[in-house]
Amino acid sequence: MISASESKKCCGCTACKEICPVSAINMKCDIEGFSYPFVDNDKCIDCGLCEKVCPAIETPEFNNKPKAYAIQLKDDETLDKSQSGGGYWAIAKKILEDGGIVYGAGYDDNLKVVHKRAETIEQAHEFHGSKYVQSDIDGILKKVKEDLNDGKKVLFSGTACHI
Repeated sequence: MISASESKKCCGCTACKEICPVSAINMKCDIEGFSYPFVDNDKCIDCGLCEKVCPAIETPEFNNKPKAYAIQLKDDETLDKSQSGGGYWAIAKKILEDGGIVYGAGYDDNLKVVHKRAETIEQAHEFHGSKYVQSDIDGILKKVKEDLNDGKKVLFSGTACHI
């Protein structure tokens, strides 16, 4: 099972929490505001799924020949609202126009950065601009999986450990 003592390696992705079949893992913030997993030993069934999904424990294999793409929108108005050339927005807009779902970082009522789901272009406008802090993705991975299982096109914007 995941251990809080491994927090130095933890990236706070919440994958362990999301995959736990008995909801034995909760994320708690340290004094600096970073989330780490804590296991309720009374609930844990030692299935090992949390360790298998953890990118700090099970290092994923990477393609030795990565491809890189560079995008910069020609639409100055959209480009002014975007970071990194606006590539995310161009792809998100197309996914939404085709009836898909997009996920990105926005703010909750307390101005905390959280990941959200958008079904419309209006909802997705909140995802413009980089946030440069750890985002709370509590419950989002299950929604992504549900959307994919429902056959929907999904675009997820976040760090590699998030998805």
